[in-house]
Amino acid sequence: MSLRDAPPLATLERWMQTVVMHPDGAAPGVRSDAARRLLPRSAKDLGSVVLPSKALSSVERLDIYAHMYYARLLEVLENEYPTTRRILGDKVFWRACRAYVHRHPSRHRTLNSLSEKLPAFLARHLPRGNRSGLAVDVARIERAMEDVFDAPRAEPLTAAGFAAIGTEEWGRVRLRVNPALKFLKLCYPANAYMNAVRGKGKARVPRPRTTTVIVFRRDFTVFRRDQEPEQFRLLQALAAGRTLAQAVRGSVARRRGSADELAATLGAWFRQWAADRVFCQ
Repeated sequence: MSLRDAPPLATLERWMQTVVMHPDGAAPGVRSDAARRLLPRSAKDLGSVVLPSKALSSVERLDIYAHMYYARLLEVLENEYPTTRRILGDKVFWRACRAYVHRHPSRHRTLNSLSEKLPAFLARHLPRGNRSGLAVDVARIERAMEDVFDAPRAEPLTAAGFAAIGTEEWGRVRLRVNPALKFLKLCYPANAYMNAVRGKGKARVPRPRTTTVIVFRRDFTVFRRDQEPEQFRLLQALAAGRTLAQAVRGSVARRRGSADELAATLGAWFRQWAADRVFCQ
């Protein structure tokens, strides 16, 4: 190809991207309709577009970049979803992630948002069963951990600050929830499974059971904690802007036990939340 016949640089870049990002490798990428539309001659005379070297053919040189593209992005997903990978096994996980990257390529200048749709993708494409269902819930937790880590920082409300709020003020006080907090309602005890795997190294795939989990950041560390259903609803109500009185009435009014027992339970919940810095000033 002479310089006079060379395509515009933008066309050549789009062609290169199309070839490198093909899920089956550079050779199928060169033969794809998308690549042919950009550079028709490449399918018949690839050497006129990409010169061979002494050791490698034109397509082998392109394959290096095609392999690097998927290898780098799969490495990112492996690091973000270690327990999901463990549940599914390497082959199933890699195959699913490769299909995901092909369907949802990175379109941002950083890789922080690369996997934001992966849990939903797994839910649609994995075969039905307890192992797949657990993997989807674990993936939701692991994605929430990524989101929480990158969330904005806010000055926390201390335990002393919360204790200073008198019960007579509950009807008008609205607590501000830390932006580095995620609520998850799950179909499996996925958080307990993750704890078991990290503690003992082995754990059985559990049966379905609805669980509620919060994922939050304290300082520079991300935590995840199971919540009782009423406790979860109470915190959600506060996050939605309800006053303390409204949130308590709407969340725990039907909880069994005496008034003293309810007060003790609420006190324990709020002390834990304050220690976790769930609320902001």
